[in-house]
Amino acid sequence: MVTRNNYLNSMVYNVGLYLRLSREDEENGQSMSIKNQKDYLMNYIFENGWNIIEIYIDDGYSGLNFNRPAFKRMIKDIENKKINLVITKDLSRLGRDYIDTGYYIERYFPQKNIRYIALSDGIDTFQNSANNDMTPFKSVLNDMYAKDISKKIRTVMDTKRINGQFIGAFAPFGYVKSESDKNKLVIDPVSSEIVRKIFSLYLSGYSMAKIATVLTEEKIPNPTEYKNKVQKLNYVNVNAKFHVWRTETVKEILRNPTYIGNITQHRSEKINYKVNKFKKISPKDWVVVENTHEPIIGKEDFFTVQQMLSKKTGVVYPTERVNHLLAGLIFCGDCKMPMTFRRLGAKKEFVCICSGYSRFGKNKCERNVIKESILNEFVLSDLKRISNKAIKNPEIFCSGFDTKICDKTEKQSDNEYKAIITRLEEIKRIIKALYEDKVRGIISEEDFLMMSSEFNVEKEDLSNRMLKIEEIKSRKEETQSKEKTKNLLKQVVTFEKISPLLIGQLIENIEIYKPNRIVINYSFINPFG
Repeated sequence: MVTRNNYLNSMVYNVGLYLRLSREDEENGQSMSIKNQKDYLMNYIFENGWNIIEIYIDDGYSGLNFNRPAFKRMIKDIENKKINLVITKDLSRLGRDYIDTGYYIERYFPQKNIRYIALSDGIDTFQNSANNDMTPFKSVLNDMYAKDISKKIRTVMDTKRINGQFIGAFAPFGYVKSESDKNKLVIDPVSSEIVRKIFSLYLSGYSMAKIATVLTEEKIPNPTEYKNKVQKLNYVNVNAKFHVWRTETVKEILRNPTYIGNITQHRSEKINYKVNKFKKISPKDWVVVENTHEPIIGKEDFFTVQQMLSKKTGVVYPTERVNHLLAGLIFCGDCKMPMTFRRLGAKKEFVCICSGYSRFGKNKCERNVIKESILNEFVLSDLKRISNKAIKNPEIFCSGFDTKICDKTEKQSDNEYKAIITRLEEIKRIIKALYEDKVRGIISEEDFLMMSSEFNVEKEDLSNRMLKIEEIKSRKEETQSKEKTKNLLKQVVTFEKISPLLIGQLIENIEIYKPNRIVINYSFINPFG
């Protein structure tokens, strides 16, 4: 009589020995090392007289993802019938995701007639054992362990962000990690000049697309190329093969507050601990800590660029849109929506028309239209009128600035700004103390998350208010400076062709009312009416 054990013992087994170690497992000590796994399993294989066909090693790979090079090679060998037995030290070496682990043990291996052994867990799919029945529960426990590790790592990373420590794998373009402190950024002398060039070009009136073209044509390495070829970093990016600058890359650099010395993190986050994909975070939810490192760009230039980006002014277009001198500044006086440019009439002249009416019809707004030529002529005429009076009567013109700068509102803003900084520092200390209480077990994780979320909401509100005050102060420093504003107005008189950048610095917005009534809101005080 042939028993099942006799049958199993009579089979010829070609073994695939699978070894895996993640970075988290390394922290558990030498018992989980690749060498120890190998030694432990080899003795068992030799005792049974099996044939070792291949050893598959994934060193430094998470068990949550089965997209591992050695594991995929093992599956290919299974398909080619090179091996018929897979052995691991324990179930977690095969994987920690209970869904995918279950698929291989319950479906794939049986379909391919593959025997699977997790030695230290006592699992053997070709034996009738109670340990086999526990396999699904062990998989769930392994998954829960991975989830717990992920939560702990995320909490530590959040604390480091709040404390202004840089935690990214790679420093932002323009910076490198300090050799003495990997959580601190220092300026990279070469790539920082490329960042300055990008800001300079945009302030000169180049569009983001044009800047990208210029940098590509001049064969200036993009951030991916620079990290790989110059800094010799193993940086992976899906766009690396194109060797060109993209408009989106230029925009990200122009938008990044890191370049004014404010460390800016949490701009994206992993969808969850199992999925190796990231989602972008809204700028209002970024973690920004001020004055953590040396700036590359001055605050004045940075906030000017933010104004230009929000208004979409100061852009030189390669097409006929270059004629739209006031693009981004024109709004319908009735519904307050932006006005857009269209060609109308037999002569196909450009007109400005209310976008609310264009998109939603009379339910939103009445038909508010003005010829672009009439609008441009009115605005330039009014600017030249003010410019001539300002140059001829500098005392009258500048007196308006002195009054505005020293008024109570300015002092209130300064006091509020200082109070916000004090409160933000206080919140940082409170959250840090709460985290320490959670680690000690004084408060539960649920209480920590609830209390810290309330402080984070307050922190977000304060940060938004502080940003508005900074923008106001920056605008005043730029447009309410006596000499600078006078020089801008002089350009209106002396320049034959006035640029959108110059207009954007002098005008906050323009409101159009019917019929053809134009209200210009200047970025400076106009004492001449």
